[in-house]
Amino acid sequence: MSTVRMSDYLRRDIVKKFEDSHKKSKPNLELDTTKGNIIYNRYIGSNIEQAKKDLRNSLGNILDTDQIFGKSNTLTCSVPLTVTTTERALDGTYQSVTNLEEEHRLTIPLSSERIVPMGINQSHYSAYAREVVFNFDRHEDTDLNYLCECVEYNYKIKAQRAIAGSKVNQLLLKFTTLNQALKAWPALSKLVEPEKLAKVHEKQERKRMQNIQKEMADKVVVENDLNKTILSAALIGDSDE
Repeated sequence: MSTVRMSDYLRRDIVKKFEDSHKKSKPNLELDTTKGNIIYNRYIGSNIEQAKKDLRNSLGNILDTDQIFGKSNTLTCSVPLTVTTTERALDGTYQSVTNLEEEHRLTIPLSSERIVPMGINQSHYSAYAREVVFNFDRHEDTDLNYLCECVEYNYKIKAQRAIAGSKVNQLLLKFTTLNQALKAWPALSKLVEPEKLAKVHEKQERKRMQNIQKEMADKVVVENDLNKTILSAALIGDSDE
């Protein structure tokens, strides 16, 4: 049949396409590696060679101090960050929740690998190097604060996307067929697979042709008194009986 049922699969597919459209119209902000390079040079790059030299002079006779340093294309720091997430209400919709995370782990991208100090994680069985967590002050560093604001914006946009998607989902639950949904929300056609639309249009075209044919028949019937002829013949037949 040409009627397309609003199945769970179809509804989820439309919601996903809506969220993809939302992401396209309101994309996340990319974290600028230029800012990351500036932060690295400000706190680490300008001091790293001196730090390596000092360690070599103080501990070089008992260990390989080069092991205390490694290469990475990111920095990890602990900063206060306003994080927006979502929580689900009883009616199935989502609402935003904003919290201040005092020690949020922020990953700062660099344009290339740089020398950084490394920490040591130790378990009962082994020890391995890890990146250290820096305590940069976002309120004293405009470049770091800019990156933090980008991340805060991305959290907010992600929450908005989830909320909007939940509203679309709730709206679609009110329809039993795609045909009904398209009549109520024509722009929805941009989120529906072409073959699904073709089935809907097939029914619409058939109904349109039926209306045209009825109008043509009505015109012929009225202009030629065809109903009168049929009814008169029927009456005559009845009287003959």
